Amino acid sequence: MTELHASIYDIAPSVASNIYRRYRNFVELNDVQQECYQWAITRSVYVNEQLSEPDTTQRRHNEQKIGWQMKRVAERYARKEKAAKSGYQLGDEAYYETSTLAQLIPFIIASVLDGTALEQAQEMINDGQPRGGSSPSEGGNLLATLIDIKKAYLLIDPDEQQILIWRYHQSLTLQQIAGLLETAVSTADRRCLQSLRKLQQELGGQSPWS
Repeated sequence: MTELHASIYDIAPSVASNIYRRYRNFVELNDVQQECYQWAITRSVYVNEQLSEPDTTQRRHNEQKIGWQMKRVAERYARKEKAAKSGYQLGDEAYYETSTLAQLIPFIIASVLDGTALEQAQEMINDGQPRGGSSPSEGGNLLATLIDIKKAYLLIDPDEQQILIWRYHQSLTLQQIAGLLETAVSTADRRCLQSLRKLQQELGGQSPWS
């Protein structure tokens, strides 16, 4: 086994624990740690050089950089595990870009507010007929996708939900939202995008397979 700099045995457990807290229902802590160590082993020369930097300030910077790179690897692994155990396929809409969520979120919000939109949205499926159960792995099942997004919507903060209601249910302009938030239009635009991205994050990220 390749010998790694001693610092990696502090960095890897810390990164793994952080990722595990977010994905504890889908991964084991030891498996996430193993992914971190495996990444370091396959880049042992680079890792050891970065962590052996004699300048203290630069070495701390390098440690943060290694931790960030390791976090990306560990989170990619956790997302794949979440996707697989949740029954998702690569083409499922729930993991698509924020533009897809923006098209579907009006149905979600209406469902939360009046309880009717998800049933109405079933009519948007190509043949207009229900397709069995609501497993998210059924790629063409729009209703299953909407149900899954609704669960994620209910997990985001109330402030984020409200911004999405203004933007996608009440169809307020960015200028109107800025007025309600008492902030600049650019800030309102950023808050809208952040709320969508938070929803996306609850679904597993832009793509659990990338």
